[in-house]
Amino acid sequence: MIIDAHCHIWDKSMVSGGFKRLIDDGAKQMGLSDPSTLYDGSAERLIREMEEAGIDKTVILALDGHIAFTANLTYKDYNNYVANIVNEYPDKFIGFAGIDPRRGKEAIQELERCLELGLKGLKLWPLTGFYPDDLKFYPFYKRVQELEIPVLMHTGSGPPNTYIKYCQPIYVDKVAIDFPDMKIIMAHMGDPFTNQAISVASKNFNVYLDISAWEPVLKMVPAAFIQTLFQAKLACGIDKILFGSDWPLFTSILSLKDWVKSIRKLKVPPALKLMGLTDFTEEDKEKILGLNAAKVLGL
Repeated sequence: MIIDAHCHIWDKSMVSGGFKRLIDDGAKQMGLSDPSTLYDGSAERLIREMEEAGIDKTVILALDGHIAFTANLTYKDYNNYVANIVNEYPDKFIGFAGIDPRRGKEAIQELERCLELGLKGLKLWPLTGFYPDDLKFYPFYKRVQELEIPVLMHTGSGPPNTYIKYCQPIYVDKVAIDFPDMKIIMAHMGDPFTNQAISVASKNFNVYLDISAWEPVLKMVPAAFIQTLFQAKLACGIDKILFGSDWPLFTSILSLKDWVKSIRKLKVPPALKLMGLTDFTEEDKEKILGLNAAKVLGL
């Protein structure tokens, strides 16, 4: 089974205001001449590309960036949008609610509502301007832990006009310690704070890493990606690494099909073998591509 543990979803009508600026700036950052190639994040397109790649299930994420960015949908509307897609394609998608913990009691109410809608996890987006380990969020985290749902938390860099200082993996550490039964997936292996992310995941049994947004590194500097992945395996264990794509953001650099194929064909180059790195086994690759995510998601 192949599971994409980190994927976005939107249609062209949702790309407006501050959210559109975010996508446009991200496209410019990646060197894309036409940002409109990112506007189509529809379920229909995603299903088509999942089938081409052989992906069985995908985690689709609602985003609550509304405190920081304007958009033509409220965060509740976005959660409804994801829930409707999951209900339409239950065999394909697992939905995560997007909720900003700064909403206080309203955040808890929305979380409970989203679970009633059929969503199975939570997406947190600290790049909008909050430290994840703020004690004001602890009542919210307590409820998340009680509900036994996984949390996917953005760590590392982001597009222009977002706040990188809030996204350092070190701010996940205290949350992981104080809520040991809450499963936390740190997105993007914390890049560029990757060593920090690996350290946090290695010492906390409830913290995992996803490899989403590493497509450009794999394509342009494959040895760097392989070395980082091996470092994560060595420090955390292969069971802590989850496949993710950050779809549709990097499809112009590497398609879903080629991203999956690249993991299937992972091979340590001779120069890195001289440094002591060994090849990833077929079992390693199967765990990264889906078995690990299945355990985290309770499938």
